[in-house]
Amino acid sequence: MQKAFALLDQLQDGHAHSGEDIAARLGVTRAAIWNHVKRLQAEGVEIHAVSGKGYRLPGGYEFLNRHAIELAFAANTRRAIRTVHLDEVTDSTNQRLLDLANVEDIQGIAWLAEYQKRGRGRRGGTWLAPPGSGLCLSLGWRFDTPPASMSALSLVVGIAVVRALTRLGASDVTLKWPNDVYFDGRKLAGILIEMRSEFGGPCTVVIGIGINIALSADARARIDALATDVAAACGSAPSRNTAAAVIFDELVIVLQDFEHAGFDAYTDEWQRHDLLAGRRIRVEVPERIVSGIARGVGADGTLLVEHSGRTEAFLAGHIVMESDA
Repeated sequence: MQKAFALLDQLQDGHAHSGEDIAARLGVTRAAIWNHVKRLQAEGVEIHAVSGKGYRLPGGYEFLNRHAIELAFAANTRRAIRTVHLDEVTDSTNQRLLDLANVEDIQGIAWLAEYQKRGRGRRGGTWLAPPGSGLCLSLGWRFDTPPASMSALSLVVGIAVVRALTRLGASDVTLKWPNDVYFDGRKLAGILIEMRSEFGGPCTVVIGIGINIALSADARARIDALATDVAAACGSAPSRNTAAAVIFDELVIVLQDFEHAGFDAYTDEWQRHDLLAGRRIRVEVPERIVSGIARGVGADGTLLVEHSGRTEAFLAGHIVMESDA
């Protein structure tokens, strides 16, 4: 995949370039260029073959730039995030931080990648992100005194993403318990939190966020779910570097507050964005399946479901909305 990124570098201006010229600049054959084009197209990158002119990438390609992201950080974020790592290709940004946590403190370490070979989602799923279509980022954080409502962390992170999207110009963004961000009934972003803790002691977390910025038609076809992007929510696609900085800004703010204030400080905000409230849903847990009406969330972030004449709290489970069934 690294060689394919060299091709993207040649096409990033959005103009047409002949296969012959690109091959000469990269020191490879025209056949190799053709193979890289096909590989990128298969990944969901929209590359056009222009008759008599060569290859063109509509809209160009904005590479992630660590310096640009750090320059766009708010002052509070600059103090909180001590290192930003940026890979061109990696297995998983979450995994990179989890591996690093075995040898050092990962507090305030951010990790991004242009492309993940094995991006992870909840319940063992895969997060698909064609090159240039979105953001794959993770942040390491340590809670020295984890709040009692620690199980609500993914909900608070979701609120940070909504705040970031609002700053970028989006409106009507909703949150699907426990870790999905939606716009217009379609999934826009996903959150994966992985924890390491000691009983009664500090808790280290790796917070992973995958967000669609601008999906091509080919990219949408690759994703096995109803998907949308920030371009739809905002009316146009923002800079990926700006979006990354804004997400880290809002993430740092909620993580700093959450350790001391817990989920209580965010319940009203969650309710304003709750996609499930009042809807008929199905909760799938290992031992059973429960159908009922979603009634918001509890003080600890559990999902409240009314069924069989009572309201039951769920700490985990796969949620299917009635309209999705």
